[in-house]
Order: sequence, then structure tokens, then C-alpha cells
Amino acid sequence: MSAEDRGRATPRPPDAADADRATVARLVDALLPAEAATNEGSAYPVASAVGIVPLVLERIGELPREQRTAFERLLRIVDRRGWNLLLHGSFVRFRDLDPRSQAEYLRRWSVSRWAAKRRGFQAIKQLAATLYFSHPTVDGTHPLWRRIGYEPPVGRSDPGPPPIPVTRPIGPIDAEYDVCVIGSGAGGSVIAARLAAAGRSVAVLEAGAACNPAEYPRIERDAQSAMFAGRGTLTTSDASIALLAGATLGGSTAVNWMTCLPPRPEARREWADATEDPTLLGAEFDRALSEVSRRLDVGTAESDVRGSNDVIRRGCRALGYVEGRDWSILPRNARGCRSRCGFCVFGCPYGARRGAYETYLADAVAAGARIFASTTVDELVVERGRAREVRATYRESGRSFPVRIRAPAIVLAAGALETPAILLRSGLSSPGIGRGLRLDPTTAVAGEFPTSVRPWDGPMQTVAVVRFQATDPGAHGPWIEAAPTHPGLAAAALPWEAPGPYRRRLERLDRVATPIVLVRDVGEGRVRLGPDRRAMFDYTLTRGDRSHLAHGIVQAAWILRAAGATRISSLHTPPLEVGDGRGPISRAQFDEFTEEVERRGIRAAAIALFSAHPMGSARAGTDPRSCAADPTGRVYGAEGLWIGDGSILPSAPGANPMISIMAFAHRTADRIRGALGAR
Repeated sequence: MSAEDRGRATPRPPDAADADRATVARLVDALLPAEAATNEGSAYPVASAVGIVPLVLERIGELPREQRTAFERLLRIVDRRGWNLLLHGSFVRFRDLDPRSQAEYLRRWSVSRWAAKRRGFQAIKQLAATLYFSHPTVDGTHPLWRRIGYEPPVGRSDPGPPPIPVTRPIGPIDAEYDVCVIGSGAGGSVIAARLAAAGRSVAVLEAGAACNPAEYPRIERDAQSAMFAGRGTLTTSDASIALLAGATLGGSTAVNWMTCLPPRPEARREWADATEDPTLLGAEFDRALSEVSRRLDVGTAESDVRGSNDVIRRGCRALGYVEGRDWSILPRNARGCRSRCGFCVFGCPYGARRGAYETYLADAVAAGARIFASTTVDELVVERGRAREVRATYRESGRSFPVRIRAPAIVLAAGALETPAILLRSGLSSPGIGRGLRLDPTTAVAGEFPTSVRPWDGPMQTVAVVRFQATDPGAHGPWIEAAPTHPGLAAAALPWEAPGPYRRRLERLDRVATPIVLVRDVGEGRVRLGPDRRAMFDYTLTRGDRSHLAHGIVQAAWILRAAGATRISSLHTPPLEVGDGRGPISRAQFDEFTEEVERRGIRAAAIALFSAHPMGSARAGTDPRSCAADPTGRVYGAEGLWIGDGSILPSAPGANPMISIMAFAHRTADRIRGALGAR
């Protein structure tokens, strides 16, 4: 039985499924009820009328069993009088409440002192709101989109560059290669390209579908479903942190925010210490970083500063921050972008993103590598201390075939969320596997301005503020960048306290800048297998990381105020904001706001948190009790098996990690080539 089969939802009795459907409909309608047309815009349809109920149920059914069971328990609780008496203080069923009372019921869950109730509220709210606001409701558009002037971009009219050839099996595959690379993202693509160029036969297995850039979806909900792991619904085990990871050819390099920064010196020193490899501090690693940057066309020529990025720049200048020291224009892997659409977070149809698909994967194919998409690795065969075979399943268009590949070198580059899970499913028992998960935990601050900002428009990240990282000796202080803010993402992040105020907040989105606050985490989490043997991600913020995040919110707010914001909001629930949106924010008001940010701090399911930088979960080091791989990248206890993605990083780099991952992979490829011998 494959991992995917093990993870599928167990069919539920028809009466239970019907009850779940009815409860979900009532919950989403309480969150997002109908609203009549106004002078400002057309009517909002009630959530259940636009088809999101079956989508919510579908997403719930796809969750790992542990999370799915918790969600289904929530659906049971809200319609049980006894449970509501215990948890809500009233002997009622949710279905028997009037709409106003249902909204109040949900609000009370959102601010409960019990974390489980807050998590339950946030889970259903984020899922329903994302699905509702990220797709047209009627006539190809959405009432919110009309009000804020949001229009999804159209795809290119010409065919564009030729797509990468992908092998589509017509039956079972049983083959031998010199190298089998599992994953086509930042690390896997580099290793595949370098080993194929060295004359080795290479197979690349990608779990995501074979979608070429000219075919990328241009609607937010469709793109999330097609290009993100878990269709954009992955979270930590307790659902307190949303996890964003690519699941398509090119992995996360196809959907990341294109920021290309080297690791901080503090991180390189940690890595050199952990691996006892001083070359990580010297010219050898510098050359790997430079080679990767050259191949990706990294530079600032197309770092167009607009929207949220321009707000950050204005605020930094107003505060007297020094360009090049406190803040800077970000280098990006772009060529020919011309700021045409701002939909980069969902893939670039123009080929202007110089990610793995456009560079290293294309190089690998040109050198003879074969790529298998829609191919999920079930397990590795490890016998007598050597990895010998990859067992996978190809699924596409209703067809399913087994894939067996034998290779003297097998490279796990499935990403820090899945690589350790494959190791664990394969029976490897090194205690370091799954340990060391780092996330660069992230939140955001919203600043409203008197004039248009359009935070979804143009390049996503072109300005970064690094002034505050060194407030901690290990550079664990916060840094600030901008986030692309499309309606679905904004709807998931912004706090909900009642339907009306929540919608009004979204309707001001065109005038809102959205800087994000990231922290190079000191704490670490763990990847483990749940009861269905699917990956689960345990992670709890340390006190220090929480403090750094709160400090970052305050500093981002200072930048927004200096840039002229008339209202500033954190992502706390209940909402925390200052300013009325009509004039400047006084110092006294602002001080009260920042004091309240520090007082509330960062609490699970009480503020929106996310991560687009999972790493470190199969880290390299000299101690197999805490590391999964030795300093060269070989997995402890499995000769011929290598780690080739961000899970190998001994600690977080203190910058967006793509360049660091690719540089590590560059070195690992050379070591694999040496281990395989001369050709």
C-alpha cells in the first residue's frame, strides 16, 4: 500500500457525512453570510451558495488522519448540547442559534483561553475565507475584487519557451540509473544538472504535476490547489503555523518570492562548527554561492520598488535608516519580468522567473536526465546498510503505475517537510532523522494609507530591512520584507471578529501595505509520522523567538507610521489596531498600540503565523544522535543515500534560504560524483 493510499480518508457512514456537510455549511455561512449590494459594490453571496462547502469537506478529507480526526471532532462538538454546555456555557446546539448568535459563538471560540478552541476557530475560518475570496463567485469575478480593483492576470497569449520534456509512463517502470534524485526543487535540480553534465544517467522524481509555465493557473485558488503541497493547507500539527511549500516541477522555486540572499556570517560559522568543515567559511563555499547566483541571473536590475515595498522604503528613509546598512534593495532571480502582473507567487507564465524549472532542470534534461512528474515516493529499500532502490507510484489522469528505480546514488531532495518522512517510512532509525526543523516563523503587519498601494501588484519582495537582526548576538533578531497580498491570502491572515468588520477590513486592501516579520529561529521542531504514516510537523515557538517576533511587529509598525499610515493593525485575534484611517497616528496612540503588542505577545492560534522556509529536518553534522547526515551529506546508516535539499542545513541561514540550499547542493553533487568514481 502506498503512502498516499494510507493517508486517504476512511469512508464515513452516509449519515455522518451528511451531518458534517450540514455543520460545515452552517459554520461557513456564519463566518461569511450574504450581504446586500451597497453604493460601494455588488452583493456578497452567502458562502454555501458558491460551492465552498464541498471544497472544505474535500480539504478536511485530505488532511493527515490526526488532524482530520480533530477537525471531525470539532464538527461533532458544535452541534452537541452537552459539549456546548461544557465549552460554551450554554446548553445549545449551533444549528439552533440565530445568525447573530452563531457569529457571537464563533467569536467567543476565537478568543477563548483554551488553545484547542482557538485552533478550531482559526482552522475553519482560514480554510473557508481563503476558498471564498480567492475564486470568482459569479461572472468571472468577485464582489470584493470589484471593490478593491483586483483583477487576476491573464496568461501569455504566445506559446512561450518550449516546456521541459517529462516522461509519462504507459505502464509500470523498473529501471536502473546511476543517480535517482527525489525532488525537483532548489537542491534536487542542482544535483541532477551537475551529475547529468558529468555523464551520469539521472532520473528525477517529482511528486507534483508536470505543469509548464505557459499552463500555470491564473486564479489564486486554482494555483494554490495545483502548485502547493497539501493544496496550500499544510500546517504544523497544532494548526498554529501555516506551511507554504511548492509541489510542482521546480518545487518551491516555482512559487517562492524570488529573494536571493546569501546566508548570514553567523549561520556560516554555525554550519562550519556543526560539520567541522571550515570550507563553509571560505572561498569554496563563496564560489558555490556565486555560481548559483550567476546561473539564476540574480541581480537588482528588475527589483522594481512599488506597493508594499515602496512603503517600506519610504518609512526607512523617513526614520533615517541607512540604505545598504539598515535596509537594501533585494537581488532577485528575474530576467525579462517588466513587472507585468505581480502573480509571481503562483508561478511566472513568461519564463521571467529564473527558478529551477528555467535553469537547472532544463540543464539536466539537456544533459540527458529524465524527469518523472506526478510520482510519489513510497519508500526506499535499504539492505545491509546500503540504499538500493526507490519504490514510488506514478498517478495521472486516473492512471496509476508502480515505479521502481535502482541506483548506486539516491538523493533525497523532497523538501524539509517530506524528506525525513520518506526516511522514516523506509525504516531508517537514526535518532537525528526529523529533528532540527526550522521555519523562520513569520507574521505580518497591515498599514492603511490614504492613497492606493495595491499590495498584489508588481514584484513581490524588493526591499528588506535587516537593521534589527543583530539585536541578538546570533542574528536571531527580526528582519522585515514585503508580502504579496492577494485576496485569499489576506482573507486567511486578517483577523475576524464579526462578518461586517471583517469584510470592511478586506475592502480597504487596495490601500494597505503588508510588511512581514521573519525570525531566524533558535528553537526547533520535529517531523514525525502520524498514525497513517504521513508527515506531521511538531513545532513550538521558544520564548526568545516569540519575543523577537513581537519586537519585529513593533519595528514594522514604526516604519509604517513613518511612511504615513493612517491605520496600523497586527494579525492578532481579537484585532489590535491603531488609527482611524482618516489622519496621522499620534505618538500617544502609537505608544499604546506598541505596548499592547508587547503585552499580548505571540500566542498559539491568537495571531496569524506562517512559514515559507522549512529546513533543517535532516541536518548534517558530526553527531548521529542529533543529525541525519554526516558532514558530506551521506545519511547515517545508509551508504549511497544523500540529503540534497534544505533539510540538510544545520541551522537557519538568517535569510531567504534558496541560495543557501542550492550552494549546499552544488557541493553535495561534487561529493556524489567523487563517490561514484571516474566516468
